Amino acid sequence: MFKVSRLLICCISWRRRLIFLGLIIASSLLLIGKINREPKIYHCYMDAEQKPNSNEKQWILGDILFTKEKPKPGRTIFFVESKCNCSDSEYSILNLPAHSACAIESAALHHPTYDVFVLVACPTIRQQTDAILDAMLSYKNVKLRYVNLWRFAKGSPIEYWLTKEDLFRTKYLMVHISDLMRLLALYRYGGIYLDEDLIVFRALEHDNPNFMGAEIKISIGNSVLGLAPDGFGHMLAELFLNDFQRNYLGNVWAHNGPRLMERIMSRLCGTSDVTAMQKNSNLCHGVKVFNVSSFYEINWVERSHFFDEKYANETMKRLEASFGMHTWNHMKTKWPLSVNARSAYIQLAKKHCPKVVTASGKYFT
Repeated sequence: MFKVSRLLICCISWRRRLIFLGLIIASSLLLIGKINREPKIYHCYMDAEQKPNSNEKQWILGDILFTKEKPKPGRTIFFVESKCNCSDSEYSILNLPAHSACAIESAALHHPTYDVFVLVACPTIRQQTDAILDAMLSYKNVKLRYVNLWRFAKGSPIEYWLTKEDLFRTKYLMVHISDLMRLLALYRYGGIYLDEDLIVFRALEHDNPNFMGAEIKISIGNSVLGLAPDGFGHMLAELFLNDFQRNYLGNVWAHNGPRLMERIMSRLCGTSDVTAMQKNSNLCHGVKVFNVSSFYEINWVERSHFFDEKYANETMKRLEASFGMHTWNHMKTKWPLSVNARSAYIQLAKKHCPKVVTASGKYFT
């Protein structure tokens, strides 16, 4: 009787083990299936495997490294579009709102001897009919280009780090890809980087090709950045890229952008005093730090002053000495705006991106 009881217990025990093992196998298969159905997010930023049809081919953005027209070293202004609509088609549809196209037009308008390259971070196809995009591209110095991030980083200090996928462990992916792409573009070619929410009022050409702007009295922004293609400018780009990978924090919004600028400039200038950096470029080996009013006269707290007509006269007066206006588009804006509005934003857009405003019709998006 005792032997029979032990045999029964043994059988029950093995049956439980088999059931448990079966559950583990089933769970693993479900997990594998989920992984296969949900590709890693970086897939969106890789070359499209799907071949375009003959009608689509002419509208696909060419790779910056393979197209005939390349950025002119030190004579190119860069913008970055890092948003990717990851879908089964493998191609994002380029859909620049009027306020982004306005920033690009303003740079092209005020820098006719510069090329203006808009770098898109994923395989992208432009719409055949897009009045705003056509208005922007009517400037012969404006070019649209696709950038494969891994190829673009080849030969740079960050090439190996990028293969580890740390960049993609973040809730701010588009922000950090933009932070990185601007540094890579200036490392490769030098020139000027501008955010898509910065409308230019006048040419940024001056004697010093290495520059940035103070955002407030105690901090530096990365919405405007100029670096020479060689010499000290290239060395500075290398320092930025090394810091990006060494101190990367995926879930801190400004850590790999404005805070990176401040970390390097504090080391370079021997002080963290941004006011001192503005007053004396010799303190920073000749790197120019523009004062707050140059690009950030209207701070993010006052952002509504761009759009509210009751502040129009005051805002226009405050911006008279500025090189441009950073409009803080990462914050919520009630687009579209009537093109007949008397706000400072619409007045300045009509002056500095007239073609895009005209193409917008009655409402500016």
